[in-house]
Amino acid sequence: MKTTLIHTLFLCFALNLNAQIGPTLWQEDFNNLNNWIVEEGNGSWGWGNGELQYYSANNVRIDSIQGEPNNNALVITAKQETGPNIADQWGNPLNHTSGRLNTKSFVSIQYGVIETRVKIPNIDVGGWPAVWMLGTTNYGWPQKGEIDMMEMGHSKWFRDLHDGHNGGNSSNNSNVNQMVGANAIYYSDDAINPQNPSGASSLSWDPDDDFCRPYFNYNTPLTDRFLTYRTYWDKDSLRFTVIDNNIEYELYTEAFQIDSTSEEFQNPFFLIVNMAIGGAFTDAYHLGDPASGVPVSMNMPSEMYVDYIKVSEWNAQGSVHLGPPKDEVGTFGIYTDSTVVDDKLIPGLTSEIYVWEETLVQGSIPPFEGDNVLSWNTNGKGWFGAGVMSIQPLNMLGFESGDIKFRIKIPANVAFKIGIIDAWGNQNYLEFPANQTKYGLVRNGNWGQATIPVSDIRGTLIDLRMLSYSFVILEENGASCQFAIDDIYWEGGPNVSVKEDALASIIIYPNPTDGKIILSNMDDFETFKLYDGQGRQMDVSIENNVIDLTGLPSGVYVIHYASQGEKMFAKVIKI
Repeated sequence: MKTTLIHTLFLCFALNLNAQIGPTLWQEDFNNLNNWIVEEGNGSWGWGNGELQYYSANNVRIDSIQGEPNNNALVITAKQETGPNIADQWGNPLNHTSGRLNTKSFVSIQYGVIETRVKIPNIDVGGWPAVWMLGTTNYGWPQKGEIDMMEMGHSKWFRDLHDGHNGGNSSNNSNVNQMVGANAIYYSDDAINPQNPSGASSLSWDPDDDFCRPYFNYNTPLTDRFLTYRTYWDKDSLRFTVIDNNIEYELYTEAFQIDSTSEEFQNPFFLIVNMAIGGAFTDAYHLGDPASGVPVSMNMPSEMYVDYIKVSEWNAQGSVHLGPPKDEVGTFGIYTDSTVVDDKLIPGLTSEIYVWEETLVQGSIPPFEGDNVLSWNTNGKGWFGAGVMSIQPLNMLGFESGDIKFRIKIPANVAFKIGIIDAWGNQNYLEFPANQTKYGLVRNGNWGQATIPVSDIRGTLIDLRMLSYSFVILEENGASCQFAIDDIYWEGGPNVSVKEDALASIIIYPNPTDGKIILSNMDDFETFKLYDGQGRQMDVSIENNVIDLTGLPSGVYVIHYASQGEKMFAKVIKI
């Protein structure tokens, strides 16, 4: 009777929630993987969790759902296999492979109801499937925030703690196939302790069993059938539910209230789907420590199906951004007060100034311009490094023919490097030798200005669409000095940024439906480049304002072209 009453209350509550769900903003039906990046490897210490699998593109595919005509799904296969390239970061062999993919730089979500329909295999001991999200910011984890829409494979300790609620029987006899949960993780100073030095505050950490309510089903295990999961997210709160047999169950006693401590959840997030094996979340052992848990007993090969992921408005809130961040234009300020710019980073609001590993301390050199300056003294660490990090990735692709300019006052006998870092972790640096004039910087110990062509500093791997650090200074010889940097900006960006809602006036596609794009209302091109969704330049032909995409796979592409002196951008989707 008690269980029936709880189910009824949850159902009534769910019906009330549904009344507030607005129109669908975006839906991934997995007819292809154009919106996804398929990941490879074992990460750093098993993706930070001691996981035992090697992620491989061979384990990710699109396939039809048996018994559901014309309905495809994402399929991730976990396998027991070894091979010459199936190894951890140190080269030690691994015995399992699986799949992981994400939408970073392709799809980002801010608020709404995020709904997914998922089928999990028998995961026994060791399986850890999840559909989740990470914040798009350039902060590290947990500062960027994590939203776990669904995950299974919890340890017995966690299952036993909560099995008195939401379908549990208080008998401490559940298995991993009978329980599912959700979680949210953010940074909190109060969460820092010797066992948790990262400051990760986890919503599911509830040792007193007060509010975390994972869902149990003993009669009909949650595997080998589809369930629907929802995350209700607005600027003030997060809620998690699971729908089983048309009944919606809350996964916490109440909504999590977002405040200044958890403001990570007021930024966009991108999607991740994966099926991990072993590690700290499960009862299986950790990477490199067989004594830390029991052996993996999950049957393999096993397949996880994701039918769709849908985003709808919630409480009149919700947005979905497709592709990389908006392209910056004209002159863009990184750290400047007086220079005229089209837009700029603001320290503490849209950027952070970081000194790495306490290698520098505050200096006393006055600004070159305005009221602010980056003035530092070396701190005897044998090297120094510092940089300007944008909180959200910057899309500076339009500046690939432009320059980075900065002012610096540093002793002439100090050699240093200037670099940039993208959101994938790729770095590239240029050297400024001691007592030599390079990139226009006169080394006389006074304020000087350097002008670095972006084409020089980007190197071969930097993704200009997704920058994290748009300016870095690095010294590796242990010089002791005081120096200052000021008036940092990028110039030579496009004069016009074509927004997505204006594409119809520029691009007609498909027209005709043979892989060609016609650019209308444009004179002959002065320059033209086409990039795929990962920032790689594609080899295509153009003649009479017609771009021939024949032979290219379906996907999102970025067109960068110039006509009559104006640099312009547009996005196009090849169906």
